[in-house]
Amino acid sequence: MRRRRLAIAAAGLLALGFAAFARPMPLLGGGDPAIRGAAPNYGPGWVSTMPNAAAIGERIWMPGLDDGYTPQGLAIIGGEFFVSAYWSDKFQVQRGPCRVFRIDRGSGAETGRFDVPLPCGHAGGLAYAGGPRLYLSDTNTLFSIDLPRALAGLPGAFRQHPYGPGVRGGLAASDAGAIWLGSYREDGPGRLLRFPVSAIDILPDGATLPAEYSTMQRAIPPRAQGAALDRAGKLWVSSSNCCWGALDRIDLATGVIERRFDAAAQLEGIAFDESGRLWAGSESGARHFYDQPVVGWFQSFHPLIFAIDTARLE
Repeated sequence: MRRRRLAIAAAGLLALGFAAFARPMPLLGGGDPAIRGAAPNYGPGWVSTMPNAAAIGERIWMPGLDDGYTPQGLAIIGGEFFVSAYWSDKFQVQRGPCRVFRIDRGSGAETGRFDVPLPCGHAGGLAYAGGPRLYLSDTNTLFSIDLPRALAGLPGAFRQHPYGPGVRGGLAASDAGAIWLGSYREDGPGRLLRFPVSAIDILPDGATLPAEYSTMQRAIPPRAQGAALDRAGKLWVSSSNCCWGALDRIDLATGVIERRFDAAAQLEGIAFDESGRLWAGSESGARHFYDQPVVGWFQSFHPLIFAIDTARLE
């Protein structure tokens, strides 16, 4: 009996600790009307309040959650979001078949999708630099995608470029006429390299993308997950793990980190829209994390695309 009372007390303390950690935001009728798109058919019944909550605006459910996709990269093209993701049903397996989803920004509805061929296994970043091509950075390979053909399911939509020494594709970003490819490292700073799309687009399918084609390189924080450039030319980098997230504003000319802001746990890709507003995505609450015994109880739950007012970050 004493052991049972101790077990009940321990369970109560764990529940209280989880409640304090997650800071639930109630959902009404199984779905918060303030969150656009299709809510997943699993989850705790609420979304966690994120750090810097006062800076967070519109929210949209990530696509593909019920089917087991874990969101990674984020790009904005006109009135649409593009989200890259990989499929997994095992907690420790963070590679699998890759898919890109198209989401209407106004309604949050999925309006298109396409699968990315092997060797894609993580789909860590997306970049769009204008024109018909979308770029997907996987760990060891860049996919140059003819977007209209991919969405229509037509052949010849994908070109693949293995990375040369010194190039890794953990994340991606873009600016005028160029994409940036960055490495994810846990033991120290990663590296972000800028490649003109004019140099990439003349490469034949299967040709290696060498580091020598880059025109600029910058160090980025450990555990970097996404990057984006604002109108002032500042580089923003998202970093995270299971329990914390951060946004760093970096002076691109010097590489100096000017400010660091607390952000959502498991923060992934980020992108600025045409008005200069920052959008971000989180994988927190993806099914292959949430479905695991105990792990799902303690993780925050906000598998969302959400707007951030950078002027209100503290």
